[in-house]
Amino acid sequence: MTSRASGAVIAQVWQAAGSFALQVLAAHLLGARGLGVVALCLGVIVLTTAITSGFVGDSLTVLDRADVRVRAALQAWTLLLAFVGPSIAGAVLWATDTLSAGEALVFFAAGALFQVEEVARRVLMAGLQFWRLVLVDGVALFVALATVAVTATRGPLGLGAFLAAVAVGQLAGLVVALRLVAPQERWLAPWSGADLRAVASFGAWRGAQVAVNPGVFTAMRVFVVAAAGGAALGQVEAARIYVAPAILAIQGFGSFLLASYSRDRARPLAALVPSAVRASVAMVAAVLLVGVALWALVPVVGPWITGGSFDLPAVTVLGWSVYAASTATFTPLLCLAVSRGQQRVPLLIRGVDASVSLGVLGLLLWGGMPYTATPFALAAGPVVGGLAIRALVIGSMLRAEQSTPALAVPATAQPREAAHHAR
Repeated sequence: MTSRASGAVIAQVWQAAGSFALQVLAAHLLGARGLGVVALCLGVIVLTTAITSGFVGDSLTVLDRADVRVRAALQAWTLLLAFVGPSIAGAVLWATDTLSAGEALVFFAAGALFQVEEVARRVLMAGLQFWRLVLVDGVALFVALATVAVTATRGPLGLGAFLAAVAVGQLAGLVVALRLVAPQERWLAPWSGADLRAVASFGAWRGAQVAVNPGVFTAMRVFVVAAAGGAALGQVEAARIYVAPAILAIQGFGSFLLASYSRDRARPLAALVPSAVRASVAMVAAVLLVGVALWALVPVVGPWITGGSFDLPAVTVLGWSVYAASTATFTPLLCLAVSRGQQRVPLLIRGVDASVSLGVLGLLLWGGMPYTATPFALAAGPVVGGLAIRALVIGSMLRAEQSTPALAVPATAQPREAAHHAR
C-alpha cells in the first residue's frame, strides 16, 4: 500500500514535469511576459482536462466500467469533451488576440490530446498501477523536450512551438499508456446503447468539482494581469512553478486516496474517517516543511527558474506553500465523500471556497495589496472548504450510516473491483 501511495505522488509530480520544464524554458527564452502567456494557455488546457478527468476519469474509477453500456458512455463522453473544451477555449483565446489562428489550431490539438491521454492514465490509476504512469509521463516529457530542441534548430522559438511540443508529447504518452493498460481493459464497447445519463449523473458533478482549482487559477491569472500586468503574472507563475512539486504531491496522493477508498467501500465510514483526518494533518505538516525549505533556497535556485531575466519573489514562494497546505486540509475527506457517491454537496462547498478565494484576492488586489501576496489570498478558500466538508458532508454521512447502515454504500455506484470481489 505504501509503495502504491508513493507511486501515486511520484506519478502526479512526474506528469507535471513536462509542463514545468516547458515553462522554465519559456521563462528563459521569452521573459516574464512570455511566461505569463504560456502559463495562461497551459492553465486553460489543465482546466479543460480537469473537467474531463473528473467527468470520465472518476466515473470509470467508481462506476462499473466492465458494463458494456457504461463503457460505451465513457467512450462517448471522452470524445465529446476532448473536442468541445479545446474548441471553445481556442476560439476565445483567438478572439481575444491571445493566440493567432495557427496557434489556436495547435492549442486545440494539444488540449484534445491532453484530455484523451489523461483518460488513459486514469484507467491505470483505477487499477492502482501508479508506477506505470511514471513511464507514460516520462515518455511524454522526453518527446516534448525533444520537439522543442528540434524546433529550436530551425529558428527562434515562439508560443506555437511550446504548444506543439505539448501536443506531440501527449500523443506519445497516449500510445504508451494504451500499451500498458491491462489486457482486460483494452477493448471498445459497441457505441449503441451507451448509458450516457448514468455516467453524466455521476461525472458531471465530479467534473465540475475537480475543475474548481484550475478554474480558480485561471481567474487568478486574469485578476493579476488586470491589476498588475503580464510581467507580474510571470513572476507569480514562476513562484508557483517552483512550488509545483508540493502542490502536485497533494493532488497525486488524492488520486491514490480516491482509488483506495473506492476499493474499501464495504468498510464502515466511521472506520475510515480517522485515517483521513490523520492523512490531512500529515500532508499539511509535510507541505509546510517543504515550503520553508523551498523558500530558503530561493536565492540559489531562483535564477535557474527564471534564467536571470527577472526576480523570483521569495514571499510568493512561501505563499504558494501555504496555499498547498490549505488544500491538504480537505483533500482526504473530499476523496472519502466522493468514493461514497457524494457529489453535489461537496461541489457546492468547493464553489463557496472558490468564491471566498477569488473574493478575497479581488478585494485585496484592488485595495492595494502587492501582487506578490496573491497565493496567501487564495489560501483562504480551501481552509473554509475543509471545515465545511468535515462538518456538513462527513458529519451527515456518519449520521446516515449510524441510522441506516445497510444503505451506507449505494449500489448504483458500486465500483468494479468491489463487485468482482463480492461475486
